[in-house]
Amino acid sequence: MLAYFRAGVTARVLGFLGLCLALGGLVGIWTIEQYQQVAEKLAFESAKRLGDFTGSIGTQIVRNGFSTLQAMSGFQRVQGMNPKDCSDVARFFLNSSLGYSNIGAVTPAGDLYCSALKAPHPVNHRDAVWFKRTMQTGAPAVGNFQINPVNGKQIITFSMPLKKPDGSIAQIIFASLETAYIESVIRLPSLPAGSTVTVIDQDGNLLVDHPAGSATPGENMTHWPIAARGASAATRFVMEGTGLDGSRRFYASTGIYARGALIPGIATQPTKSISIIIGVPAKRDIATLLTPLKASGAAIGLVFLLILTGTYIFLSRTMLRPIRQIHAAARQLRRGDFSVRLPATSRRDEIGMLSNSFNEMASALAERDSDLRQTSERLRRILDTEPGCVKILDRDLRFVDINRAGAELMCAPDIESVRGADVLDFVAEEDHERFRAHILSVIDGRRESITYQLVDCNGDRHWIESHAAAIRLADDAQHAYIAISRDKTEELKTAAQLVQAQKMESIGRLTGGVAHDFNNLLTVMLGNAEVLVERLADRPELRHLAGMIEQAAQRGSELTHRMLAFARRQVLRPTELDVNTLVTQLTDLIGRTLGEDVRVRLDTAPGLWHVSADPAQMESALLNLALNARDAMPDGGMLTIETSNVHLDADYAALNPAATPGDYVLVAVSDSGTGMTPAVMEKAFDPFFTTKPTGKGSGLGLSMVYGFVKQSQGHIKIYSEAGQGTTIRIYLPKSAEGTAVREIPEAVHETDVNGQETILVVEDEEAVRAYVCAQLRDLGYRVLEAPHAEAALAIFEGEDGASIDLLFTDVVLPGGLNGRQLAERAALLHPRLKVLYTTGYTENAVVHNGKLDAGVQLLTKPYRRADLARQIRQALFA
Repeated sequence: MLAYFRAGVTARVLGFLGLCLALGGLVGIWTIEQYQQVAEKLAFESAKRLGDFTGSIGTQIVRNGFSTLQAMSGFQRVQGMNPKDCSDVARFFLNSSLGYSNIGAVTPAGDLYCSALKAPHPVNHRDAVWFKRTMQTGAPAVGNFQINPVNGKQIITFSMPLKKPDGSIAQIIFASLETAYIESVIRLPSLPAGSTVTVIDQDGNLLVDHPAGSATPGENMTHWPIAARGASAATRFVMEGTGLDGSRRFYASTGIYARGALIPGIATQPTKSISIIIGVPAKRDIATLLTPLKASGAAIGLVFLLILTGTYIFLSRTMLRPIRQIHAAARQLRRGDFSVRLPATSRRDEIGMLSNSFNEMASALAERDSDLRQTSERLRRILDTEPGCVKILDRDLRFVDINRAGAELMCAPDIESVRGADVLDFVAEEDHERFRAHILSVIDGRRESITYQLVDCNGDRHWIESHAAAIRLADDAQHAYIAISRDKTEELKTAAQLVQAQKMESIGRLTGGVAHDFNNLLTVMLGNAEVLVERLADRPELRHLAGMIEQAAQRGSELTHRMLAFARRQVLRPTELDVNTLVTQLTDLIGRTLGEDVRVRLDTAPGLWHVSADPAQMESALLNLALNARDAMPDGGMLTIETSNVHLDADYAALNPAATPGDYVLVAVSDSGTGMTPAVMEKAFDPFFTTKPTGKGSGLGLSMVYGFVKQSQGHIKIYSEAGQGTTIRIYLPKSAEGTAVREIPEAVHETDVNGQETILVVEDEEAVRAYVCAQLRDLGYRVLEAPHAEAALAIFEGEDGASIDLLFTDVVLPGGLNGRQLAERAALLHPRLKVLYTTGYTENAVVHNGKLDAGVQLLTKPYRRADLARQIRQALFA
């Protein structure tokens, strides 16, 4: 056998050499093919990723279009269909948005009555695709390629109907987006050389062609197979095809749908709006990369053959026997016998060195084995000290290993009880398929993260965030799944509460911002309507119309006050308040208001702390809560009002970021009504949100309560369950110790409002100034007027200055001085001067943090004539 082995070494070496050369050739051929496949695969994956990315951009473009229309639809100035008011709002949105050619509205007949851009001639859109689709479906729609009839720009239009109470369309608002803007957003700087971007509308008409080719914007592209499939496909796809320029590319097509998810609060059937087609060159020619390898490969092969032949001759004569010994020892070593050693040798050649090296290697492996055992134990201890869950899964989705924190997260008694278990047994059923796909994707080599719901051994659910990668547990083993997971349940709850608080603050700033101008308008409307009602006593039909105007203005005033309350921009006149006394006095009124079917129970705590709050706003808040409770109990029930002293600690504040630790007076209003679902609870404080039928509520009741509590530095919380009733808890900060309750001064009697004093009226709004001056003159006062602070100071410095008894000034004035600064300058000239301020907005010089400065007299817009008369008289005698 040994002779055969020796005799066959040459043949074996030569055969091995031939085999190596043959394998080298096959490897070269295989490498070329692999290069080509890799190049194609990279192009395919690049097209797919770019398609997904541009799809998300397209989705954002469509979402922005409908979000703009939805925001615009909430303006009363649009809903009133007044061309000027609507055009002002449209112009605001056009100036505040990027890429839009025009924004406006049309009548159901298609006539353009509202436009951010002034049309040179009457325009009718009844033939526009977006108009027809909206009129046919009664839902938001997206049009086709179009030339803007106002400015001639290439556009695609988003439209949304505004409906009347009977469901018919009152008008259609639209936003025309320039195709050039779509191109500028979608044209990515990172596109591979030779790539193309094509955007078509839902009928296949060309919107964007980058780089510009032979096609013309607006041309129907369905003659191109790629565009034809992109226009008709319901899902994303990637395919190889020929472009308009004759080049082969991988094309990724993404259809952008207008659906309910893009238009929050509006349900609509999915409708394709645009399709985005990304083309990436399919590179195939790699021959130039292989040319320099051919000559060098032949030379290397020849040298390799010579070296191998010489090596074989040398080894076959001098090294066969010691190699067999080494081979036998190596087999023992492979079986785990780390004590095996070769006999000592005096040879100093390579064989001797190899033998010595083998013995050294055996010793090193013995030490390495000991180290590995210690390292394994050390790694286990490290994993067990990791606070997050570390788990390893195989392809069958079973646990290979897990650390102690993971076993504790799943409430398992020990690690061994988890090994071998199916991971899906600990995953919420609705997340099974998504989690399975995630694991298989990671095992295939991708690094991914996922958030899912874990169900522990007790049935409790936890939101888990996992960061995963593939791992080989052995060199010859298949990939397994390893992930580090953390329980994000409490963090997600806290984040959701923070987002809600930020959203409420943003909405508050928006609603508070319109109050100043709106209150000026309401002051003129309400005051003049009141005058008309009195002066048209002998003309009942006109007096009735004037009365309707007065009522509408009054309702507008109430709505503005509610909006300001929610926005935390109302003027508060806080006093040291005994909540028990206020609630007790209010109980009879609440009982009469709610009716006999609702019983009212009062549970007040003795020794209740005082709070600093506006009594009128506190009463209004409790009445709003009581009315909401009544509506939740259509068949009657029990309304309970409770008060108590409470302390909110740091743990409560950690779970409720809107709350600040400290001492509070709690006022809880509970009902036994229908309760709220979690979805309703999330939006309960949103302005204009209501579950009542149209016309049965403004949706500002709870919003006003929310604003009042927040402006009073308090906290509010809803506890509710469908069918089990609702409890709303108001926490108002405790006042300083020993502070006495202050009495509210009595107002001037209605009969004592006339006078003969001289009043200087400073008001920049001409209509408001004319109304106020007329009313004061009717009351017998001598009236001087000025449109701004500089003119007022000139009057004070003139011959009439000394005769002025009262300065009645708006706080917000044009020019360099506001009302507060004007009063201070005037007081230097006339120290005994009385001052009465007026304003329609609270962020000004006399109101800070929503509270009126001490010693300041303020008349809030809008106001009635009687309010004006009483406040003027009270200011003169203050």
